[in-house]
Amino acid sequence: MEKPTKAILDGIIVGVIIAFLAMVLYAIPLFNILIIIFPVPIVVVGTKQGVHAGFICLAVSSILIGLLVEPLLGIIMFFLNAFVVLGLMIAYRKDLEMNEAMILSAGGVLVSILVSLQVFKWMVGKSFFDFLLDSMRALINSSAVDLKGLREFYQALGIIDKATSPDQFAEFFVNQMRDMVPVFPAMLLITSLFIGGLNFLVSRFVLKRLGSPTPSVPPFKRWSLPRGTGRGFLGLILVSALGSWVNVPNFDVVLYTVSAVFTFIFTVQGLSVAAYFLGERGVPGIVGALILIVTLVFMSFALTFLGIFEQIFGTRRAYDSRKGG
Repeated sequence: MEKPTKAILDGIIVGVIIAFLAMVLYAIPLFNILIIIFPVPIVVVGTKQGVHAGFICLAVSSILIGLLVEPLLGIIMFFLNAFVVLGLMIAYRKDLEMNEAMILSAGGVLVSILVSLQVFKWMVGKSFFDFLLDSMRALINSSAVDLKGLREFYQALGIIDKATSPDQFAEFFVNQMRDMVPVFPAMLLITSLFIGGLNFLVSRFVLKRLGSPTPSVPPFKRWSLPRGTGRGFLGLILVSALGSWVNVPNFDVVLYTVSAVFTFIFTVQGLSVAAYFLGERGVPGIVGALILIVTLVFMSFALTFLGIFEQIFGTRRAYDSRKGG
């Protein structure tokens, strides 16, 4: 069989398989979280067989999901994965380094989400947020959701008046959700970093097993941010704070977004540093992982501080030098 024909056939076959797997996994509690690595098999096909095979795979899977579930869902699935698939295929075919590949993958996720939100608005006639809030309001008003306990809790805290009716509380609750919209940029960027990084690591693992050349990825305990990240963080915080202080419109949102993103990446570095020193102290892997999870859940601020401290003082380098000396 000629190579172009085989590539197209492989794309079609894998597209059919992952479409059915996605629908099965979505229906299984806990396992449905695996939907976030939906692009991985598509990236593997595109890297091994060519970019055209990858997009044939994505198109086939999206069309099947649209036909079997909902046409709008199929369209969204295509645009929700197109740019992250393209970004990762470029990263592997151009033999980029780990940090470059992760940034390209995260950028692909971000663009895919933004394009999908715009496509949703074009097709539905309203933004995803307005659609979500309107659906929530309709659900509450239909009495399908009982918010009596939550209403009483808010009344006990003095947040709302005791005379607040269920309808008034429903509107209050929806407005509270609307007030959360300014935090969306930070959530979007952090989600893009997480999903993009995860898809890169999983797809790299698969491709490496299949014998394809992949970027070198150090052990997690050796992960570190590029030099200058700390200075960039402080500079952006300073500019954002200054803009907020002089009341530049929406600069408070910029400040929160920048702070949240850098907190996330320094927390990841803090986890890496903690994993390094736990390993140096001979803590067993499972015990160390449990310690890291507990620390992340209950003392994430300590990990953030540790990540910033590492960026400034290079504690792992200093420890290695001392140990080597």
